[in-house]
Amino acid sequence: MDREKQAADCAMANEGRHVAESGGMRKLRIAVVSGGTFPHTRPYIDFYRQRGHEVFWIAFDRQIPDYGVPTFDISHGASARRPWSKWKYLWAGLSLRKILRRLRPDIVHGQYVSSAGPVCLLSGFRPYVLTAHGGDLLGHTKSLPRRMLLRPSLRRAALVNPVSRQLAEVVEELGVTRERILTATLGVDMDALPYRPRVEWHSPVRLLCTRGLRAVYDPVTILRACAILKRGNTQFTCTFAAGGPMEPELRTLARKEGLEGTVRFLGGYQHSGIAELLYDHDIYVSASLFDGSSLSLLEAMACGIFPVVSRIPSNQGWLDEGRTALMFAPGDAMELAERIRQSLESAALVREAVQANRSRVEERGSRHRNMGLLESQLYRLLAAEG
Repeated sequence: MDREKQAADCAMANEGRHVAESGGMRKLRIAVVSGGTFPHTRPYIDFYRQRGHEVFWIAFDRQIPDYGVPTFDISHGASARRPWSKWKYLWAGLSLRKILRRLRPDIVHGQYVSSAGPVCLLSGFRPYVLTAHGGDLLGHTKSLPRRMLLRPSLRRAALVNPVSRQLAEVVEELGVTRERILTATLGVDMDALPYRPRVEWHSPVRLLCTRGLRAVYDPVTILRACAILKRGNTQFTCTFAAGGPMEPELRTLARKEGLEGTVRFLGGYQHSGIAELLYDHDIYVSASLFDGSSLSLLEAMACGIFPVVSRIPSNQGWLDEGRTALMFAPGDAMELAERIRQSLESAALVREAVQANRSRVEERGSRHRNMGLLESQLYRLLAAEG
């Protein structure tokens, strides 16, 4: 993105901060549309509720948690195990239309543009806002039919909120004008993530990956790097904190590589304990093949944990290679192992990096700041609607 766009984002950030801190605006009726299993839905709902807005959740798969707001199911039997066929978008869009006629919200906020986008479009309701998180764009734009499905959904949106600059460029390529793009990640709760860099690392050094055990996050490359480190007599442990469908395969690979006792799998963790989990480790590792704007990375940066991550655009949007992080080519276990070894020998780099990373998250990754910015844009849209 160019300087003009960055300046516009900065101006909107100041406005968003002002709105988030003021209490004089009228409260809104907001309908959130997303999949029931989509993990980032709750923070948006919680923020809107905390701000005093009246929130409704309309979910299009059957596994729907209780987030403490009126909730409506438009799944028509779709679920993670029974995915949607294309005709169910039409069915869900018509169902959403009926519900919105009853609720009469001020605005609709769709999460994950490849699914919520078509549903919001087909509902006929305006204005609606779409948030793009990563896989919903990066995983769909290479296919012409999928691009054709995305384009009208994005173009009819009053505002599109990509969570990274890379996604903003994709949104622009799909025909959304710059004045309708708000680039801002959901961000992290800075109050829950105090800055606490380690004075000295553990011995052996402790590596941590908090990404889900799924192919897109490429945990196999991390395991293979661990095997390389062990063969080179580097003293370390590695923790995979999250669970996921690849866990059985990864456990088998760890045994095959002789990594029992060196690598451990927690099988999942309570997010309320993420700060203590990070503080108990020295290096944050992620091998993601592509991403939107990784909240796991922001959490590590906020807490003062040094990142060694894949060299992909989303990570490069937050980190400066060789100054605030070390990076490796996606899928390259040998380079990852080398970067981990390099970090063990770079105390001055690590010390300066973690300080700079904390400042960057405070400036661009604070949830209070970014959600205030989004809220200000909702008010701006409604004012424009008259």
